[in-house]
Amino acid sequence: MNCRRGCTLDVSYEGNRLISVTGNGCGRGKAFAEREISETKAGFLSEIRLIGSKEFLPVKTEKAIPKEKFSEAEAFCKGFRVPIPIRIGDVLVNDFCQTGVRLIALKSIR
Repeated sequence: MNCRRGCTLDVSYEGNRLISVTGNGCGRGKAFAEREISETKAGFLSEIRLIGSKEFLPVKTEKAIPKEKFSEAEAFCKGFRVPIPIRIGDVLVNDFCQTGVRLIALKSIR
């Protein structure tokens, strides 16, 4: 598992109980690992291609979605294309991967 600061964590756990964490460069690594194994939902970040551009558009879910939907969400983003122009905050999908959560643009592109 990789923490958000870039450390590669070696995590041992049973069910949703953390047993040990190594590889963390600071105290946040252990807390991050605990959250990752215990929480069933998380915010989803990705990027999608734009029609007529080589640039990628960063996107995120407006709220946390079930982690078991992340593989489906990544596959969706790889195949999804939107036309430009795009404004930051534009809603790209209203019911992203049948989660009831909207997918929004994180950047304006003309």
